[in-house]
Amino acid sequence: LFYLTSAGLLEQSDDGSLLLVDIKAREVDRYIDSRKDEGLETPPQHRDPAMVKLSASIADSFFAGHMGYIWYRFIDDCHSVFKLDPQVIYALFANLSERRKLFGKNTRPAEELREAWSKRGVRTEKDLEKILGDDRRIEACRDSLGKKRRKALDEVDLDYIRTWILTYKMEPDVPAFLYTYLRKDMDKEKVTMKQMDEILQEWFSHNIHTVDAAKDYEMKKKAADRTQAMTEFCGELFRKRLDGPDLQIIEKWANTDCWEEPIVRYAYEVLHKFMGSITLSQVDERLMLWKENGVASVTKAKQFEAESKKKNKEAYQERKYAAPSSAYEPSIMENEYSKDHLEKKEQESLELLDDLLKDE
Repeated sequence: LFYLTSAGLLEQSDDGSLLLVDIKAREVDRYIDSRKDEGLETPPQHRDPAMVKLSASIADSFFAGHMGYIWYRFIDDCHSVFKLDPQVIYALFANLSERRKLFGKNTRPAEELREAWSKRGVRTEKDLEKILGDDRRIEACRDSLGKKRRKALDEVDLDYIRTWILTYKMEPDVPAFLYTYLRKDMDKEKVTMKQMDEILQEWFSHNIHTVDAAKDYEMKKKAADRTQAMTEFCGELFRKRLDGPDLQIIEKWANTDCWEEPIVRYAYEVLHKFMGSITLSQVDERLMLWKENGVASVTKAKQFEAESKKKNKEAYQERKYAAPSSAYEPSIMENEYSKDHLEKKEQESLELLDDLLKDE
């Protein structure tokens, strides 16, 4: 290796690897340089003044003023074959230099990058700015989603991400939000890229591209689902055709008060014990009473009803044996459980007590 290097047959790149020297290209370069020194004509591909200026700028910026003939030929192909603007050609060399892919006579990395840009429709500086912006958004999405999933993403994952960013036009933080939403809000233990893609397709079809829009969409979707489920439940429970006011109450139960079906059913059963036909409005009054007293579950509602029943019985006993002149104001709880036949018996008892007192 030492002999080959000292003989100029091997050269070392910036990353430390060894490359074979293209002896033929080196001799061509020497010939061109010697002809330039003689003041002879520049090679045909560099007669364009703009390309001469570009080549000189690239040579000074990236090759310390000594650029090989193979690179002149590469620049000419960029312009004449791939139709790249001078600004794009210069940016290509800058990109390679930043990634330490520009060394010696090895044009393969440059050719691969040129081909990739060309396939993505790059011709002008504006085209280039767009795809570089897309690349930054893809990288941002990859990084944020990788942190959420706590794993490195493979090429298949990256294909999904490219589709989400380039085709569905999603903002980079949307896939990471969706992953968290499925894990925490939807209680999914395992979330696959395919599952995410199906939902992102749905969002895309509804013109959703940001996290805020996605949150609003899912919230409305959940509300609609809750309302539909509550409507079907109430239709079976009340066994009636639901009208406009009924549907308004159902909407309130589902999305404002956030009552679950079991507690609505229990409120219905409580009223059904001493009432015949029951309306949604009557059940709503019972639910509002519970809500005012901090009741939010069936268990709490049963405790509340048991305590209310006990208090009402005690209040009835007090009224039953109270003197006629005693001032008494029935409680709200008592009124809730009063029955017509009990009030009638109470009145009869008081009249009997009056008769006994008169006899004495």
